[in-house]
Amino acid sequence: MIRNPPTWFLLFELTTLFIIFPLLYFFDLIPVHKIIPLVVLFVYCVIVLGLNKPINPDRFKTKANWKAIVVRFLSLNIVIFLWIKFFSSNALFADFSVNKQLLLMTLIYPVSSAFPQELIFREFFFYRYEPLLNHKAVAIICNMILFSFAHLYFANWTILLFTFVGGLIFSLTYLNTKSLLVVTIEHSLFGILILSSGLADQFYKAF
Repeated sequence: MIRNPPTWFLLFELTTLFIIFPLLYFFDLIPVHKIIPLVVLFVYCVIVLGLNKPINPDRFKTKANWKAIVVRFLSLNIVIFLWIKFFSSNALFADFSVNKQLLLMTLIYPVSSAFPQELIFREFFFYRYEPLLNHKAVAIICNMILFSFAHLYFANWTILLFTFVGGLIFSLTYLNTKSLLVVTIEHSLFGILILSSGLADQFYKAF
């Protein structure tokens, strides 16, 4: 294993990955296809975890408070229904017959989006920056802010609000279970629900 990098490097890395990258996307300053930096970021996080983090036996366990996860999921259904009713003129459900690309994205969301995001924002973030954010509450708050900030590219306050709250939910799930699988499943449920709803046009933006 490689020893922990110095504090200055962790600060530089945190700023680059979670602040500068989203700003580059927001201002459309990515000189290559925008999926490439995301793939590079994912691979970088996988390599850092592989070289530094001890093997976590709970990483793919399924033991969790599933009752609480189901309650949160059902609650999100109600929130989305009320949100569309009072804050949107869209239909309750997305029209997949018109937007085949959205249908494909919804089907592959767990693998193409939820898993990479959870590896980066939960497993990598909480392990890598523990020396900087060694207080649990501080780490969770920073994670919520940066997770929301990462969605700045969409330029939509609804997305920023939903992802801010989602950052709290996913952080607590991961920290309580230490399972990348469990938090990916929960994230997938939330994401598929939103992409299937009338809010899909706000949450889905093709590169």
